[in-house]
Amino acid sequence: VVRGAFKESASIRFEGNNYSEEWVKEAAKRGLPNLRRSPEALEQMITKQSRALLIKLGIFTKAELESRYHVRLERYVKDMLIEMHTQREIVDTLILPAAFSYSGSLAESASHAIAAGITSVPQVAAANEVGEMIESLRANRDVLEAAIEKAEGLHEELPKQAKLLTSAGADAMAAVREGCDALELTVADDLWPLPKYREMLFPV
Repeated sequence: VVRGAFKESASIRFEGNNYSEEWVKEAAKRGLPNLRRSPEALEQMITKQSRALLIKLGIFTKAELESRYHVRLERYVKDMLIEMHTQREIVDTLILPAAFSYSGSLAESASHAIAAGITSVPQVAAANEVGEMIESLRANRDVLEAAIEKAEGLHEELPKQAKLLTSAGADAMAAVREGCDALELTVADDLWPLPKYREMLFPV
């Protein structure tokens, strides 16, 4: 029995690191699906093969499967929209104001240094660098807002809405997060309104 089960499960067993890129490549080589996004995974509930199996075994009826799929997909969409709205609000009310304050302090410091006749004023370069970070974050923030508006406009087309959120929505959030992370490493601690990763991971 054990020998038979061992052979039958050979295509899905992997004795290496299941979280590594090696397993991703090996799974592709074996023809195994790699569902990276929630909507893709949820769709497996209502594939022809899944339906046939679950209905045949009396686990679910067709209506029950459709209902479960719809409810879980709707939950995913709602959670994603909440996260996107929250991220946008954090950027607007915490991150950008802190970045503006830091940029202003650099500009003021540079102005004083120039007025004092100091020839080397690195604050100017620092202010320009922060300004570029702010512009990049604001641009990505606008992309995020556009994705939110587009997704909310598809509220009567749940699968399309979920697909948009898992692609354009997730990508927009990742870009915004990257911009926030860059500013976190630059803005002075006393101006940053949230706990920094360093403070949470390596508290002193």
